[in-house]
Amino acid sequence: MRYLILTILSCFIVTSAILAQSSVTDPRSGIEIIFVAEDDMFPDSWMDEETNGKAGSLDPSEYDRSAEIVQKALDKYPVAVLTANLKKIYVVSYLTFFGVGYGGTNSNDVVYMSNQGVNQGYTDYYIEQTFHHEFSSILMRNYADLFFESKWEAINKTDFTYGEGGVTEITEGKAGTDFDIEFHREGFLYQYAMSGVENDLNSIAENLFCPDEQFWTVYENYPRVKQKVLLTIKLYNSIDDKFCKEYFLRFKSTEE
Repeated sequence: MRYLILTILSCFIVTSAILAQSSVTDPRSGIEIIFVAEDDMFPDSWMDEETNGKAGSLDPSEYDRSAEIVQKALDKYPVAVLTANLKKIYVVSYLTFFGVGYGGTNSNDVVYMSNQGVNQGYTDYYIEQTFHHEFSSILMRNYADLFFESKWEAINKTDFTYGEGGVTEITEGKAGTDFDIEFHREGFLYQYAMSGVENDLNSIAENLFCPDEQFWTVYENYPRVKQKVLLTIKLYNSIDDKFCKEYFLRFKSTEE
């Protein structure tokens, strides 16, 4: 019996240690960063037969790296902006909705991201950009009264129409995120930005906080892109006056 009790106690201690490592708390904001797939991690509406939201727990070998990347991203926002708009961040192995794999998504106050390791393309840069991309959707919704949607759409050519919003583009192979002059000329950073206003803004936001090495050059050379960048900065500046063009330019040299 004594050995049984010791064995049970030992297993409890090991299990507790593993669970303790399965999430961390951002020291500035107190926001929890979670690495395991939880039963209640998605809104109920995402669990219906059509949406069929699924996730898999992150490989423990990726815990530390994921935490460092997310905390680096969070450090670029004032604490008040974070705590007013975000409660949790999940970094898991995979996310699927509608039978399609997702790199990231968001709900009212939660950001979800997948990470399958650097060898599968989930670099520090990719994961950080994903966070800014998804968080910008939350901010866009929460500060809808500050977003200049009519002005945004007026930047596009008069005969342009956005796509279906995301899932359709992914399944049809129209979700490319490579910078291309063809898209810049039309006012977009990449193909997927053409799927909807939200994804268009997401593409700008992720590059303000974690810029592609070509981003500011594209800004200078393509007027429609420049107008969208300035509108995005105006939105963020309306949320917190720390966010100005000079602030975002600080990330230019560090991310290239």
